[in-house]
Amino acid sequence: MNKSKYVTSFLFGILVVVMGGEAAAEQAPVSLEPVCIPETTAQAIAACPAGAKKGSAKEGGNVPVSRFHEAERKQTKKQGPTGPSLQIDMSTRLGREQTRARTEALLKREVQILERLVKNSSDDDPRRPQVLLRLAETQFEMQIAQTAKVRSFDDPIYEACTRDKDKARCKEAREGQKKATAALDATRNDSIRTYATLVRDHPNFKRMDEVLFSLAFALQEQDQFDKARAVYRRLIKDYPKSRFVPNAYLSFAEYYFNDSDMEAAAKFYRKVLEFPPKNNSVYGYALYKVAWVEYNRERYRQSLQGFVDILEFARKNKYANDAKNLARQARKELVLPYSHYGSPGKALDFFRRYAKNDAEAHEMLENLAELYFDTGQWPQAITVYHKLMADAPRSNSLCDWQTKVTNAVISSRSNQEQVIELKRLVDIYRTFKESNKPTAKVEECKVETATTILWLATSWHREAVGTDSAPGTKSKKTMSQASVLYRTLLKEFPDMEQMEFKNIDRRDWPTEYKISYFYAELLWKMEEWGQCGPAFDSVVELNPQGEFTSDAAYAAVLCYNNLYQQQYVPRETKTKFVSKRDQKAMKNATPAEADKLKKKKFTPLQKGMLEAFNRYVCYVDKAEDLATIKYRRARIYYEANRFEEAAVLFRDIAFNHKDSELSEYAANLYLDCLNILGTQLAEPRVACVQELGASIDPMSASFCGTEQLAEEHPDLCGTLSTLQCQVRRKEAETYEKTQQFKKAAATYVRIFRRHQECGEMDEVLYNAAINFEAAHLLGRAIQVRTVMIERFPESALSKKAIYLIGQNFQALAYYEQAAKYYEQFARKFPGEDGKKCDADDKKAGICPNAIEGLEQATFFRIGLGDDQAAMEDSDLFARNYRRKLPRQTSQVMFSIGSIYERQNRHSQVISHYQDYLKKYGRVGMPHQIIEANTAIGRAYWQLNRKNEAKKYFSTAVKGWTSGAPKKIRALKDTSKESKVAFMREALDSAAESQFYLSEYKFAEFEKIAFPKYTGGKSAAKVKKWSETEFKRWMTKKLGVLRSAEADYAKVAKMTVTLDGAKMQSAPWQIAAASRTGEMYRSFVDQFRDAPIPREIEKDPGLFDIYVGALDDASEPLQRQAIDKFEFCLKTATQVRWFNKWSRSCEHELNALNPKQYPVAAELRGEPNYVKHTVGEPGAVDLGAIKDTSLTSKDAVAERGKP
Repeated sequence: MNKSKYVTSFLFGILVVVMGGEAAAEQAPVSLEPVCIPETTAQAIAACPAGAKKGSAKEGGNVPVSRFHEAERKQTKKQGPTGPSLQIDMSTRLGREQTRARTEALLKREVQILERLVKNSSDDDPRRPQVLLRLAETQFEMQIAQTAKVRSFDDPIYEACTRDKDKARCKEAREGQKKATAALDATRNDSIRTYATLVRDHPNFKRMDEVLFSLAFALQEQDQFDKARAVYRRLIKDYPKSRFVPNAYLSFAEYYFNDSDMEAAAKFYRKVLEFPPKNNSVYGYALYKVAWVEYNRERYRQSLQGFVDILEFARKNKYANDAKNLARQARKELVLPYSHYGSPGKALDFFRRYAKNDAEAHEMLENLAELYFDTGQWPQAITVYHKLMADAPRSNSLCDWQTKVTNAVISSRSNQEQVIELKRLVDIYRTFKESNKPTAKVEECKVETATTILWLATSWHREAVGTDSAPGTKSKKTMSQASVLYRTLLKEFPDMEQMEFKNIDRRDWPTEYKISYFYAELLWKMEEWGQCGPAFDSVVELNPQGEFTSDAAYAAVLCYNNLYQQQYVPRETKTKFVSKRDQKAMKNATPAEADKLKKKKFTPLQKGMLEAFNRYVCYVDKAEDLATIKYRRARIYYEANRFEEAAVLFRDIAFNHKDSELSEYAANLYLDCLNILGTQLAEPRVACVQELGASIDPMSASFCGTEQLAEEHPDLCGTLSTLQCQVRRKEAETYEKTQQFKKAAATYVRIFRRHQECGEMDEVLYNAAINFEAAHLLGRAIQVRTVMIERFPESALSKKAIYLIGQNFQALAYYEQAAKYYEQFARKFPGEDGKKCDADDKKAGICPNAIEGLEQATFFRIGLGDDQAAMEDSDLFARNYRRKLPRQTSQVMFSIGSIYERQNRHSQVISHYQDYLKKYGRVGMPHQIIEANTAIGRAYWQLNRKNEAKKYFSTAVKGWTSGAPKKIRALKDTSKESKVAFMREALDSAAESQFYLSEYKFAEFEKIAFPKYTGGKSAAKVKKWSETEFKRWMTKKLGVLRSAEADYAKVAKMTVTLDGAKMQSAPWQIAAASRTGEMYRSFVDQFRDAPIPREIEKDPGLFDIYVGALDDASEPLQRQAIDKFEFCLKTATQVRWFNKWSRSCEHELNALNPKQYPVAAELRGEPNYVKHTVGEPGAVDLGAIKDTSLTSKDAVAERGKP
């Protein structure tokens, strides 16, 4: 990136908030910490990871050293069994019946007795041969017991010597076995001597064939084969019919078989078979060995037939010696010759022919598969294992079968097919792990799966990467396949270090550390920079002191460095701000949005980069790329909005790596970080602005201290020379952001007084006034704005200042001065309607608006009683805005009417409002239309032109009933509070008009005079008068009262609900209730004050009749009058509205019943500037009394009803 563009970009970045004066009103949480960046931040960055190895930059290349070592399997090449698994027992070989084992102690005692008998008998004693034979047989039995004793030491020797490595126990067990073996040899020798004595001393013994055979067998057991063969020949020659002859031939056959002389062995085994099974206990065994002889002679068809013959023999001779065992072994071992001769596809059918059941046939099939696998017959093995898996998909052996298939495919087919089978193996392992398979089977499957993956992965790794002696193919595809296997190994077997890999050399057992390094190395080879860095990091984290750690740490840096070059190099010298071409926009820009500068979470990749770069910086002392790595580490913090850390790191590069071409960029970014910390964050730090200012001189000395340095850094040096002035601006702005408004204002004033060279002094004064205003120092704000208007009359900010001074005076309640400035602004700038203001000015309430200002001035003039000025302002408003803002103009013009009302100039009130209705009747506010008609009607009423007033009262009421509430609700751009006020004004005016309309009925009521009596002293005439003239009067009077009462009741019915609150006109409800009560009271007074004719007055009887009639007629009316006055007073009390009408009700009640209704002694406050109340008093019902028969109780009961 071009340095000139970069430095300029930074400069405008640093100016962005200072130049944005409108943002000064925006307030933010304050941070007044004494230091910009806590020391703990620098300490945290400088901290080095524990345990890492100290190193240096690699010389001569940037490739990590390969430490790959292929895992080699322990392979024991199997060719299948070459000998029989079945061995004939000693008793059968000797042609003896099985005897029940006796204890060695018992046998020793018997031997001692028999030896004593032999010793004490003469040579010609006929019983001596039998005793000798008995002694030899007992010694033979003792050999069996002693052989068992020798073998009993096998397990203890394995456990002590091999498994537990217990030398003491091992030695003890070996010595015990050695003693037992010596005892066994001694007994065998004794047995040979006994047989030899019997042959020598008693050659004609009738059981000599048995003796000779036993002697020969004993010699053979002692490896004295020559002597044994001589005795066998004598037996065969002298006793050809003996039942021991087959056993003798078998001994010859076994000798040659064990000596691998299959031709001689076959000859003697067939000699054995010449003797029928009935008298030949070893016939079946000889058949078995013949099959093995043929197998070892590689005559597999004959061998297979031999095993079949054994099965036929066992079937026909069920009771023959060991027939079942021979058949069982034949079924197991016939698979051997079948594996060389038979077809894999026909194997199961063949096995089913000879197996006892289908399970055994499948067992034989599995044995065949193992033979194919062990002998490297891969296609055959795969075929048979697939058959097994198809037949038993839920078998516990399924994993083992798939392991064998996978290994067979690995050994014989393409990589793609190998991957397919390996995936199947992993799937089976996962199934095993999640199933209820036996634990041992699951563990076995786990080890075999891991072993197979490891072996294949390392094989491919070696194939692609090569070794020191053999270069690899460098195939990325093969590397990728190997890396997938390594990843699978790490994912599926995180506990591999606790596993036992019996088929792998222990030195090559996999560990997470080792496999992770192999995986990372492959990623490096494939140039997967985004993955190899984190992969090498994992190696370092797993074992900071491991054999691969040093190489892994350096390789991680290289990976991240390569990745950084891909992702960040195109923008690694850019700041957070735009370039120079956007300086005009920057100048008027608001501060960066808070969320754009909030700390970001590091991505896993960024974390890895930082850790790797940090290790490098910590443990590599000298390297050409050290400054670059440091810069890139700092840049990552910067990109993540970690400006504290970035500032510390950029400063280090700027001052300690001056020779690096990145030092100048680092210097700029250091200042940029301080700028952001000091001005741009949600909690700006004053200390960072101060540090920024304090850093200018040292940085100038470092980069611009000499002519040569200045020439090398012309852009940065130019920036630093002008930055000091801007820092002062930024200091003031920071005070403003931290809500230290008084300090901010003082700093701006100081800049104006001392640093005129900074320019834009009108803006400086404007900001000073804004801050004085925010500090509630309105007088100072007015002073500053006055100076600004004088010094910079042409400035757009001075124009705004005129309006803002008016606002200041208004806030100080200097309404006359406020009106003057508003009027001045409106005359000079009538077109300023506030639409050009930005959102911040609107939010701060400093948006100049000539329309609002002139409207306020008009109202202030009215309030001040400056009627002439108010009228002039309203006329100016009408001239300027009547067409553009007809409704707002109508409101201003309406307000002038209050001047005439206050002066009781009723004729002017009428003419003004009539003119208002004529000009603005269609555009006026609904409530003001009603108020204007009411005001005209009221003025006519005051002029006693009541007939003319009635028209306007009716129009006002009609305006309410025909939809005024709906129109008020529908008003746009009107606040909820304003709508409530408008609704109240409309309601009160309509209710007043309705009251006045009812007054016409009240006047009619008052005109009806009491009838005069002229009938004389006759009681009949008095009665007639009361039933005619008096009754007609009363009916007429009461009719008019009811009609008037109904009209007054309409006031109570004038209600409206707005946002859930019920509104009604309390003052006029009270007035209506009072007037209704007054009519009832007046009616009663007319009864009581009626003139009494003299002729009746002088006649006591007539007097009582006359007065009684009047009292009876007036009594219900009096009760109703009381009810009305009570209701009037209670309504006033509920809504807390007391006026002349409520006081009238109170006095009327007192007059009607002084004892029950005394006048309150206290003085009540009376509202005089309040036109309405907002509440929900109970409704006043003036129409509750329907006829004269209602009592007081009835009236009270009806109060709550609408």
